[in-house]
Parts: sequence; structure tokens; C-alpha cells
Amino acid sequence: MSFRDVVVYLDAGANTADRVQTAVDLARKFDARLIGVDVSTAAAFEGASREAALAIEEEFERGVAGRGIDFEYRVIPPSAEAAEHFFCHCADLLVATHANPDDRDLCNSAVPEGVLLRAGVPMLVLPAGWKNNKTIGDRVVVAWNFSREATRAVHDAMPILQKASEVFLFIFASNYSDKHSDVQDAKAHLEHHGVKVTLAGWPDRGETDMTSALYAGLDREEADLIVCGAFGRSPLSETLFGGASRMFLSNMSMPVLMSH
Repeated sequence: MSFRDVVVYLDAGANTADRVQTAVDLARKFDARLIGVDVSTAAAFEGASREAALAIEEEFERGVAGRGIDFEYRVIPPSAEAAEHFFCHCADLLVATHANPDDRDLCNSAVPEGVLLRAGVPMLVLPAGWKNNKTIGDRVVVAWNFSREATRAVHDAMPILQKASEVFLFIFASNYSDKHSDVQDAKAHLEHHGVKVTLAGWPDRGETDMTSALYAGLDREEADLIVCGAFGRSPLSETLFGGASRMFLSNMSMPVLMSH
């Protein structure tokens, strides 16, 4: 089980160079092919961004050349909306950056949220301003709530979880106990895949919300990646990527791997 094809989305914004290097590191780690997909809008080829938009292919090839990976460059029409136009159905992992208001008009509006909703494959969403000088996937927090979305996210992230030095299984529930059979079953399943798991449950006593508890745990564990389900109707996924989740994503401080 591994990632063999990784798609990274390209645009004329300030985050692209570090996003590409993050994707290169992942492609090298999993011996994957890297596909750079130019998702520039028509507006990107006007005004101050025009030069950068015209140079996207050249900059992508410069960023991956000599790194020991297979790579391809693709470009989609500015008006593209269908999932197949974003090459997500031919990928094992997508890499994008959370929308940055400063250059949002340079990138197709379907990236990242619309693509993730339709893709059927996991997406690594980087915070705006993310610099490729930090490890991703060494200490991972799995936001787990026994839902379909969380189950899908865990299995989609398995190649990363298997290589991590430690994985924290975060469960926020009023009746949480390490001894509950469903908690132990989830832990055992990951361990059967060779994942090094530590339980990180948080009993919900009504004193804080799930997101605050999650981030308090992240501070404690010095995690570098969150794995979670997206767009579900469970309390967890609604908090992470729907309704109140807009606030969560707009204040992202670390990468999040999401699956729908």
C-alpha cells in the first residue's frame, strides 16, 4: 500500500514553490510519480501576475529536476469544473494549499474544497504561507470518531501512518475510556498495519469544544500532521470542514490530510 501518483496543484501565487517542494518530498518518500497540474485562472494572465503565470511550467520543472522522481506537467482550462479535469481520478494523493485571500483569484475556485468533495482520493491541505522546512508525517494526530469519513481518512492515510514515528489516536467523547472495546479495536487495527499508535482520548466534560481540545493535544504531542474525515454529518467532520470548520481552516497552522 503506497502512493504511486501524487498530484500537486500549481498557480501563480506565492505558496506554489513551497507546495511543490512539499509534494516532491512526498513523491521521493513513496517513490511516486509527481504530476503538476496548472489550475490558473484567466485573471492570472493579466496585470502583475502575468509573468509568474506564464512561467509556471518552467518553475515546476526547475523545482523537480534532479530530484530523482518521474514527473509530468499538465494544464487545465480556466473554466474547468469537472473532477476529471483536475486529474484527481488518476492520483493517490492530492496536494493543495488552503485558499489565500491575497491571491485567491489566481487559482481555480474549485481548489481545494470543490476538488476534495468530488475527488474520491485524499488531499493534503497546507496552510497558506507554509514553508517547506518542516517535517510532515513523522508525528501524526488522527482525529477519530468512528464515522465513515474518519474510517476512509485513516485508510487513505495508511502509507503515511505506517512510516510515522508515532501516531496519536485522538477521540473526543463524553464517555471516553482507553478500555472501551471500540477504542481498543481501532488501535489494534492500526497496529496490525504496523502503525505505532498512542491513545490520546479527551473526555468531553462540557468544558471545551472538540477543536480546542484537538489543538491542546497537538501542542502537547508536537504533531506535524492532522488526519481527518471531511464533509460528513458527524460532529467531528462538521467541525473540521463544514459550518464552523471554515473558521478552523482559515486559521490553519499545520497540514491536514482529508478524505471524503
